[in-house]
Amino acid sequence: MPRARPAKSSTAAALNPARDHILALMREQIEAIRAHEPGTRTGADPEQLHRMRTAVRRLRAILGATREMFDPQWLGGLRGELDWLGTVLGGLRDLDVFRQRLRAELGSLKSARRVAGRALLERLDAERARARDAILAAFDSPRYVKLLDLLDKAIEHPRVVTAELSLPAVAAGQFKKLRKAVKALPESPSNDDLHAVRIKVKRARYAAELAQTTVGRPAERFVARAKKLQDILGEHQDAVVAEERLRALVARDAGRPERTLAGKLVTRQRARRQAAQLDFFDQWPKLKRRGDKAWESQ
Repeated sequence: MPRARPAKSSTAAALNPARDHILALMREQIEAIRAHEPGTRTGADPEQLHRMRTAVRRLRAILGATREMFDPQWLGGLRGELDWLGTVLGGLRDLDVFRQRLRAELGSLKSARRVAGRALLERLDAERARARDAILAAFDSPRYVKLLDLLDKAIEHPRVVTAELSLPAVAAGQFKKLRKAVKALPESPSNDDLHAVRIKVKRARYAAELAQTTVGRPAERFVARAKKLQDILGEHQDAVVAEERLRALVARDAGRPERTLAGKLVTRQRARRQAAQLDFFDQWPKLKRRGDKAWESQ
């Protein structure tokens, strides 16, 4: 079960505004991890898992964006453990997203194909059961208990090595990396190319959220536009993963009806990918303008 949140330390209270803000955001994510652990354990509401995973990833992103403020060895160890937890949670979350999409796709099919569809869902549910077992095993492991202790100490005694950190400059740096990555995209980017850009959009968004209280409206507008682009690239990545999982579901011991249905659904995922890619290139200039305006003085 989640542990009680530690009291705010006097060390944290004495920090400068930038560090206070960063620690407050870190605390929010740590509290969210604990708050959504019980629901993730029961599995009754998939949204609990989604929110817990989001908190883990956001915390890791905050630490990455502000890495200059912290001791490198301490930071690397904490981010590494968060990456482990995020990976464990992500296994089931990705399957939940795929299952939801698959059920929607099957709902549009004629009744003759729904028998094959149910067979695909049964195979998927077997994978979900294994992924859920992995999460429960992780929660009950000494490694997870140690991670919770690390998170407590991260707020009580953060290993801060410098007070000189400009959050607008951090956000500007992440946007610069994003802009460079998009500029380097080939005319026909691969799935991996666009997934890498999606990660940079997410990092630029999280860094901009750190700077919102300082920069104000321009940063808020950038964050709103980044969310939209992140959703577009998320749709693309979901289609990529769905295609891979469909192929895996029928890779062994599947009958011809299941293989035929999977092939039809794979074709739909390709169409999703193409539409998302076109949407990305249409929307990117809008985010670029927001970013140029928000971080022009940094």
